[in-house]
Amino acid sequence: MSTLRQLVTSLQSPTLLDASLNNVLAFIKFSCMAKPAIYQSMQDVQHSPLSLPQAVAHLLADVLDLDLDLIHSYWTELRSAVWCHDVITPSTIDVKRFNACRRAHGIAYGDLYPPTRVCLSPECPNFRHNDDIATLSDPVKYKATRFTLCFGAVPIHSTSTYCRKCLRRYHYNYVVDKGASSRTYYHGVPNVIQAATHYFIDTAVLELFATAKVFGWLSSMNCARIYNTALRNVDSYILNNPLAFSSVIDQYEEDTVTWPCLLQMRDEDVLNGFFIYSLLLDKAERRAQLILSHDTQQRLRIDAALISRNKDMEGIGQEAYPHACDKCFVVLEDISGSKRKLQAAVCDGNTIGHPCCAIHDCKKPLDSHRLRFCSDHQGDYAQVCAVNGCKSECASGHHTCDDPEHRQLEIAYYKPSKALFQLQARLKKAGVILPTDSIVENHDGEMEEELIMRPCGVILARATFYGSEAVSAVNDFAKAVFPTKTSTPEYFVFDNNCKLRAHQETIQDTHFCNTGFPVDVFHFNSKHKETDTYCQLHCNPAAFPDLLDNGKWCFNTSICEQTNVWLGGYQAILRCMSVHRYNFYLDEMIKRRNRYIISELHRGGHNPWSIPITSLT
Repeated sequence: MSTLRQLVTSLQSPTLLDASLNNVLAFIKFSCMAKPAIYQSMQDVQHSPLSLPQAVAHLLADVLDLDLDLIHSYWTELRSAVWCHDVITPSTIDVKRFNACRRAHGIAYGDLYPPTRVCLSPECPNFRHNDDIATLSDPVKYKATRFTLCFGAVPIHSTSTYCRKCLRRYHYNYVVDKGASSRTYYHGVPNVIQAATHYFIDTAVLELFATAKVFGWLSSMNCARIYNTALRNVDSYILNNPLAFSSVIDQYEEDTVTWPCLLQMRDEDVLNGFFIYSLLLDKAERRAQLILSHDTQQRLRIDAALISRNKDMEGIGQEAYPHACDKCFVVLEDISGSKRKLQAAVCDGNTIGHPCCAIHDCKKPLDSHRLRFCSDHQGDYAQVCAVNGCKSECASGHHTCDDPEHRQLEIAYYKPSKALFQLQARLKKAGVILPTDSIVENHDGEMEEELIMRPCGVILARATFYGSEAVSAVNDFAKAVFPTKTSTPEYFVFDNNCKLRAHQETIQDTHFCNTGFPVDVFHFNSKHKETDTYCQLHCNPAAFPDLLDNGKWCFNTSICEQTNVWLGGYQAILRCMSVHRYNFYLDEMIKRRNRYIISELHRGGHNPWSIPITSLT
């Protein structure tokens, strides 16, 4: 029987004949909003319950301002219509009205329950192919905050259930197996992500944040500030502008809810939510499940998953690696009709980076960003004078030796009353990185972030160089990105190609024997001498006629320089991140930017396609 037919039949009952249409429709609407709580109280959900759970009945009576007996009568007549109505989109006013009664009855719109009512382990006796009949029990409910896009910050309850057979506890996002000390996330990406024990963020909000990070370089703190200012309250546009809305401001009051969990979003929840959301997206794309440790802190369990994903992203791991389009891939045809491909890659570096050990090329992470050396080098070098080039031992209580000039540098650097250094401190706080020509406060490891791109703007890969941009490191990076000779490009553009090519000849590395090594026009004119015969012979871009088409360059060989402007916007955000978070964050930003670049290429009619990965093996 259809829902409409059921409703019409129900309205003919003596109980509803004298009822107002508004009351009937409101009852159906708010009963549908309470269905998750009703489900939770039932074992068999194939049919609607004969009577409402006591808490739900009292809640509906308060929300609708109706007598409790009338609520039960309405349910008796309308329960079939309610049960067949699966989807409802309440207004913000409906949600406010519903949740205004949550404290008295422990039910709120937006409450979270496990997505299953039966055990999902096939080996468990409580496993079922459908969850009409619940096999999970022992619900545990606690208070939390849910940050939504449509309804603002909502006080909610999160409930978990238990399998008494296999001893697993089912939460909204994951299953906890205490025997294995693990939490296994469900397949796919949920609508809400648990960022911390008591804080949940809607996926739509996290997607908004991720997009803002890509195009606006927003830090997690600024994302939280934007949410708290503009989205936390659905009436923020009025509350934030009381003079403009003076005629109606009295009708809008900011929520002053007494709740044990903050209704203000925190920057750490934004960042943890972003990491978990990104990990779940990655697993869903790979048709896999995210499994984290359970008996550790949130930060540690997330970092373990980031390390694994970072390893997958090295070399050819970027999603857009197989990309090709007519802005980076050209097919040439000679007069005989034979064809050959012409594909280019561009390489360049950027000085953003995370703190690292001050010992050149040391890749071991620092135990703390306040340290200059990793644990392997701390003992031998921590007591060395901080002035660059000085090998003397630090004086007791100082970062420099007894040399008066060195001591004056330290005094000047740390003296807060000096106006210059106060201004420098403000610059640092604002995220501007200062040069450290003479003294380093926390670390002096030189960092270089290297990109390899297609001329169309798609980033193939990145790598962190722990030290200067040595051509040996560039060569190793290029071989990781183009692991076989069939995958190597016809042209590899790099501003120091003459040194790179000479290095390959010296070590007799023939991996790129079919690749030309031109220098882009800008760097060739500004950094390479006319008297350098080797450079002129092998790297002058004019010596490669394939790169020219009617006097114009076929490819944008300055793409890395242009992209570094975008990449440099993350310097302040990334500078204080741990190595694992730094790498994951940057890879995720590149992945999302690549998707946008490719979508723009589609719109521009540049016919993007993918090169089969099998051609690399």
